[in-house]
Amino acid sequence: MSIGNSSMTPVLGAGWTRGLGNVLRGELKSWFSTRRWWVQILIWAASVNLIYFIVALTNSNGNASMDTTLMLFNIFMGLAGPIGVSILMQTVVVGEKRSGTAAWVLSKPVSRAAFIVAKLIANGTGIVVTMILAQGLIAYLISTCMLGFSLSVPGFLAGLGAHFVNILFYLTLTLMLGTIFEHTGPVIGISISFLFVQNIAMSFFPGLVRYIPWTLAIPANGAANPSIAMNLIAGIAVPSFMPLYVSLAAIVLFVGLALWIFQREEF
Repeated sequence: MSIGNSSMTPVLGAGWTRGLGNVLRGELKSWFSTRRWWVQILIWAASVNLIYFIVALTNSNGNASMDTTLMLFNIFMGLAGPIGVSILMQTVVVGEKRSGTAAWVLSKPVSRAAFIVAKLIANGTGIVVTMILAQGLIAYLISTCMLGFSLSVPGFLAGLGAHFVNILFYLTLTLMLGTIFEHTGPVIGISISFLFVQNIAMSFFPGLVRYIPWTLAIPANGAANPSIAMNLIAGIAVPSFMPLYVSLAAIVLFVGLALWIFQREEF
């Protein structure tokens, strides 16, 4: 459980924001008032940047290709990010429903919408700090200091933004699935399966490359179609931002469905 209920104090209010501040403070404390945040940074550094660092060590003579080397960072971020966030989020709602914590919290002056929104904001913030900003900083230092690449800071941040949208897609998908199911199996199974089904589906329907979240972070059809994140980091014109727009629309849909379904949940 992540909600930090012991630190909550009763707050009166009305509407969907009732109790949001208290629940959000509890959720944020579970991320940043414990060792969780730096442990997560170390875990993601090992998952995303360790191989990139090793490659940099073996190519420190200046012969490394920027496109090929940076592609490694983007691929690992594009794969480890969705898998990791699905693992982190699988129990965020299901675990508290099964333990009775959700029912206990909602018996206080806390709206159901506030419960879900607090989960979204707190976990989104934690993931931005530990997975996006921290790993981006490490990768930028490796790229510029060890490999000697000349990278635009705004371009690099824009590329990280594409990664964040990709990871937020799976965060909200897993959050929504948690409001539907009572066990973690379907929640994590559907989320991770969707990640890899995209790559298979592109083999049969090449036109999907223009719409699916996969191409935000990972090249489609090998290196033939660089990801949006890679193009932004390398300063190359992006052929189409449609996958970004589709992913943002899906994120809004997932959040809306999570709120709608949780409002009708019986505890």
